[in-house]
Amino acid sequence: MKIKKELTRGLGAVSAFMLVAVNLGAPVADSYEGRINTVLGINTTKIVSDDTKEEDTAYYKSDYGTDIYDTDKLQELEDDCADEAVLEQEEGSVLLKNDNNALPLSEGSSITLFGQNSIESAQKSESAGGFGAAAPVSGPFYSYHSTSGSTQELVTYLSAMQSAYNVNETMVKAYQNSGYTRLKDAQNPEIGEAPKELYTEDLKNSWKNEYNDAAVVMLTRQGSEDCDLVLEDSEGISQLALHQDERDLLEMLKEEKANGTFKKIILLVNSNWAMELGELDDYDVDACLWIGSPGAVGFTGVVNVLKGDVSPSGKLVDTYAKNSLSAPAVTYAQAKNTPQWENLDEVLEFCSDTDKYVSNYLIYSEGIYVGYKYYETRYEDTVLGSGNATGAAGSSTNAAWDYNNEIAYPFGYGLSYTSFTQQVDGVEYHEETDSYTVKVTVTNEGDKAGKSVVQVYAQTPYGDYEKENAVEKSAIQVAGFEKTGMLEPGASETVEVDVEKYLLASYDYTNAKGYILSEGDYYLAIGDDAHDALNNILAAKGAQGMTDVLGSPAEGDADKAYTWKEEKLDTETYRQSRYSDETVTNQFDDADLNNLETDTVDYLSRSDWEGTYPVTQVSVTATEDMMKTLDGELYEQPEDSPSVDDFTQGKDAGLSFVSMKDVEFDDEETWNTFLDQLTAEEMCSILPDQNGSSMIESVNMPATYRGDDMDCLEQVKFKATEKSGIVWPSTVVMTSTWNKDEMARRSALTANEAYFMGCTEIWSGGPNIHRTPFNGRASAYYSEDGNMGYIVGAIVGENVQKYGIILGLKHMVVNDQEANRESVATFTNEQALREQYLRAFEGAYTKGGALGTMTAFNRIGCTYCGSSAPLLTQVLRGEWGFKGHVTTDAVVAMDYKTHYTSNITAGVDYFCWDMAGFGASEESAASNLSKDKVLKAIEDGDGYMLEALRNATKHTVYAQSRSILINGLDSNAKVEHITPWWQTALKALNVVFILLTALFIGLYYLEAFVWSKKELGGKQS
Repeated sequence: MKIKKELTRGLGAVSAFMLVAVNLGAPVADSYEGRINTVLGINTTKIVSDDTKEEDTAYYKSDYGTDIYDTDKLQELEDDCADEAVLEQEEGSVLLKNDNNALPLSEGSSITLFGQNSIESAQKSESAGGFGAAAPVSGPFYSYHSTSGSTQELVTYLSAMQSAYNVNETMVKAYQNSGYTRLKDAQNPEIGEAPKELYTEDLKNSWKNEYNDAAVVMLTRQGSEDCDLVLEDSEGISQLALHQDERDLLEMLKEEKANGTFKKIILLVNSNWAMELGELDDYDVDACLWIGSPGAVGFTGVVNVLKGDVSPSGKLVDTYAKNSLSAPAVTYAQAKNTPQWENLDEVLEFCSDTDKYVSNYLIYSEGIYVGYKYYETRYEDTVLGSGNATGAAGSSTNAAWDYNNEIAYPFGYGLSYTSFTQQVDGVEYHEETDSYTVKVTVTNEGDKAGKSVVQVYAQTPYGDYEKENAVEKSAIQVAGFEKTGMLEPGASETVEVDVEKYLLASYDYTNAKGYILSEGDYYLAIGDDAHDALNNILAAKGAQGMTDVLGSPAEGDADKAYTWKEEKLDTETYRQSRYSDETVTNQFDDADLNNLETDTVDYLSRSDWEGTYPVTQVSVTATEDMMKTLDGELYEQPEDSPSVDDFTQGKDAGLSFVSMKDVEFDDEETWNTFLDQLTAEEMCSILPDQNGSSMIESVNMPATYRGDDMDCLEQVKFKATEKSGIVWPSTVVMTSTWNKDEMARRSALTANEAYFMGCTEIWSGGPNIHRTPFNGRASAYYSEDGNMGYIVGAIVGENVQKYGIILGLKHMVVNDQEANRESVATFTNEQALREQYLRAFEGAYTKGGALGTMTAFNRIGCTYCGSSAPLLTQVLRGEWGFKGHVTTDAVVAMDYKTHYTSNITAGVDYFCWDMAGFGASEESAASNLSKDKVLKAIEDGDGYMLEALRNATKHTVYAQSRSILINGLDSNAKVEHITPWWQTALKALNVVFILLTALFIGLYYLEAFVWSKKELGGKQS
């Protein structure tokens, strides 16, 4: 009997434990419902119709039909994606060096692959994990993509090279067994290169007599979300510099080449981050090809370039400095250079948030001078002898600043296997479009077919007015570009490049407080890169003493520059928004420390490079007003707030969700009638997001399904196969094609993938800036340049949105590093914001028609981006005429992001990953979800909050009624909820464990107190 009692008690304890676990776990699971349903591929709504539709309800169609369960069409789509990815890699790879025509390397050559990264190459953009982005990378990771369920098999660097060349397998096995690997530790990163001790004499014998047509070296750098590259690692140098093991390898290969073993040394740069490549000549490297992250199949494209099937035509979208620490932005960058408040203790005592979320600040003291805008502008001033440009401040040599000591490869640089000439045929201004057309004839003068990029750059005047009013001017800026088709030897093509005059305006934040067109001489010039174009402008000015990128004397070509004169300062042309009735004027004065009655900053100015270069950081003391803003609770109900009773709720007006698909945004009467049908509870129900939002049954609006990633839709799955989308080459590779058709094609294919996933919205598109080359998510962002982001974003936005997929570009704005990204206070002036950081987002909305926005984690000044009315209401909606909806980045467990009333009244419409559960604070888990807090304010009588909620609902419904969410709906359709099977299972388990626990408790009672007494009584009798 004792054994039975112990068994019963044990089973009862287990059952009780499981009951508690289910009861505790079910609410947590419910809070993560969207994420769970995404992983399991579960739909939570279904459309019920009477099948008497009089119209085609597939309002948006993919290029592969409307049946998203058609596996044959899906495979066709993914095959087309793979083909496009290979083409993109071919056109996005950048040839940096090719002495003595070392490339192409003939197919079938016997080669040895060098570098630990030859078996561990980074293939996926590190923006959101995958391919070793967040963990040590090792050989077996090559199986990641195929085993994770993609429709495409992974093409590794090794397999691609083996398919084209006779590869030294002895060396491959040596690396596979070396035990060395890259470590993705933000504090202690390791390059992961094998040391020189690996290369024993026995190993050297493997290439002594064969496999020596070429030594092909792979160098790799990786960052990831929440993990910047470091300014100083364990070797005491920048993570982007060549490290000792890499130097030892290159030195060994130089010696092997000198003794006649290797015929040539070819270097591949497998990095989205601008490595320091200024020493390649020191190691007798013959050729260098930048390849970025090639994605799932892009290494096929890399090999096609190497063996000469195609001529490389990519161009850099970043400046490659010899010293990555030489940029002025580095003074405030990455974890090491993100300072804390001088009065931190006082800030922590004042603010209710934890110290993790109010401690740090950044100052963009470089102003507009990011990347090439710094290096090339200082170069011009060096040539012209102005602005103390040759001073030692910022010099890598601690001597007089010299361009050729600083730059390895300029922005826009890239070689080809053939040679081209470009001739300006004319420039024409079109008043009706306020734009210029630059006509350029390109001729292939070489002996191989290839494509050529026509790059158009601009220079605008920097005169007395600009110097007096702190209007800074880059000596050169991207203004437009086009790429030719394939040109056979001797063939020509005339290319027309459009340039918006608006891009030539400068923002004057001190005097005119708006965009101006300066008085003086303007230039449009073509060039092989930014530096070459600037030399052409300098030649048109009659300057002397120019040098090319190699440091050789350069004359420039004045015929490649077009000039005109604006006779007077123009402060009115762009005073009015081009897209709305809003006046364009200062909105971000409180983002400039010089306006906050605290410590001040001198922004870098070309009027005095030596005197304004940010050599040291400014220690900032937060004022009480700054601390109030940092605290984050910015919303107070206005005194003239309407009453909740002023609004109608729950009225049946007969307007369904699908009936809004053609209603204009400005039709206030119809929109108000539609919104009157909804209760506050219903509107609040679509505020939280977990890769999707709930349905609103009363107006037959289905639940949404949303996806997140920059170069791969892997968090959502195809409905037909539950497999993930293809991994594209990195966003940087795409931009490096400088091919608008390729950008459009990739964007369209990505939208088609989302269509087959039933995905209404993707958080994608990367307009944030490579402010420094250390940004951990640089692989996800287009370029170092705002104008480049403007042009590319417009293409991406248009070609995703037209398929009924909402594009939510991220992260708006000044989220330009990962270190301390959570709530860091970012200070800058409005010219830099307007011309660089906002400009990069602007094109996607004003030109591309994108209907989604994701805000950044950080603050603009002291204001969290998700609480910035100047950003979200004044600029985005007011000036840019944006009609879509705005989400925050993930808000889970981050208190500073959960001031929901402040967010929604500032312009946020819903909240990404807004959920309680593991890691959330007690308040967040209990009552701080967006829907609860907003609803409580309304229940307390806050009519202003209800009005803000109605606006947010309008924005979301407007965007979603322009998406595939309306497919299948007509006036007769009904939307019904489907309970996910796992929720039913949890409820069933709860009942089972209640019954089991009761049973075992009952059995234990019977055994302990009833049956045992009877047994005892029987023995006594």
